[in-house]
Amino acid sequence: MTRTSPARPALLRTLNDRTVLELLLSAGASSRTDLSERSGLSKPTIAEVLSRLEEAGLIVDAGETFGRRGPNGRLHGPALHFVRGAALTVEPGRVTCDIVDARGTVLGGATMRRGEIPRGAGAVTRALVEQAASTADVSIQTIAEIVVGLPGSYDVSADRVRYADRIPDWTAPRIAESVAREFGVGTVVTLDNDVNLALVAERGTGAASGSAVTSLLWLAAGIGLATDLDGTLYRGVSGGAGEIGYIPVPAPAGSMGTPGSAYPDFQDVVGSAAVLRLARDLGISGRTAAAVVERAADSHDSDPAAGAFLDELARRIALGLAVIVAVLDPGLVVIGGAVGRAGGASLAQRTTTAFRAVSPLDCRIVASTVTGDPSMVGAHVVATGRVRDRLLDAANRAAAAPAASEQPPAHSPRPIPSSTVPTPRTAEEVH
Repeated sequence: MTRTSPARPALLRTLNDRTVLELLLSAGASSRTDLSERSGLSKPTIAEVLSRLEEAGLIVDAGETFGRRGPNGRLHGPALHFVRGAALTVEPGRVTCDIVDARGTVLGGATMRRGEIPRGAGAVTRALVEQAASTADVSIQTIAEIVVGLPGSYDVSADRVRYADRIPDWTAPRIAESVAREFGVGTVVTLDNDVNLALVAERGTGAASGSAVTSLLWLAAGIGLATDLDGTLYRGVSGGAGEIGYIPVPAPAGSMGTPGSAYPDFQDVVGSAAVLRLARDLGISGRTAAAVVERAADSHDSDPAAGAFLDELARRIALGLAVIVAVLDPGLVVIGGAVGRAGGASLAQRTTTAFRAVSPLDCRIVASTVTGDPSMVGAHVVATGRVRDRLLDAANRAAAAPAASEQPPAHSPRPIPSSTVPTPRTAEEVH
């Protein structure tokens, strides 16, 4: 007969403390009664957990309950003040930073544009995080997690950004390590492709929620693809998965191919320059590719040229999608990026029709639905998850420590040792 060992007290304390802190992070200020009802733990157990978390500096007094029968109860909330995250997006000519806490609240932000940006990735990150922290009225010393989204492929093993000619300061060797040196010991810098982060946003609150295998086709100045394989972002061996701008496709009439190649690249036929050329040929004006696509989407019912423009653009997109779907077999493709979002449902519907004309495979094609900058929204999600992990890990250590009678209580959580260059994780993994 096999005997089952009883659960160790330290393990039970860890599970209980983590459960309660997760409830406080999700629901906000709660009373002991609220926590007992939501967790299923007894009130005496909740009281013990709250005492440990308070001694560790992980929760704070959040006031009292009102309007209930009996005496007012004490409310408890998570301590959000000692660890925060910074979410950055890097573009040619502009870098933006938001400060977030463990509940995902944006506390403040800052933006630097061309002419204001100092040279060097480390210098600009330090300067921008300082500005954003000042706007948020928080100490930069509390910024423990920094997540950067950029238009390039990040190779974790080499700690280097590739395919990013438009942001040369970010292609230096040991890039995450050099950025981390601008901050305190224990600060973790995570770099990821902006399209990957946009898919994190789409998967959380946008069009990609609920699909097992999803690809995000990014149509902007550059072309990219992010793919979620059943909850994990696929990055490839060196982070280069999704560089679909290099796929050779049949040449549309009048297109400009890559010199020395018999076929143009996908970038040559659906990138911003190609979109503007196509619009000009059909008499549709606009300063940017997104502007001409938006104008065509707004007027295609009354303007035959606008409809013809969208149909030809959709046909070009479908040529690349036929390759992508044949290899990855995603159940859903979201069309995003500045150009894709400008086209909206009209471009997505036309692309569906064009795709069915060139491929026998089945795939649902929809427009992006994320509000705001999808890459920044995704960076918020990842940074929030990392900060949340820090708090929960601190709760684990508080619960695993000997009882208060055996050692002096800790009044603030200790820094969490971590590597300078962690492997990028998905939204599901950080939660």
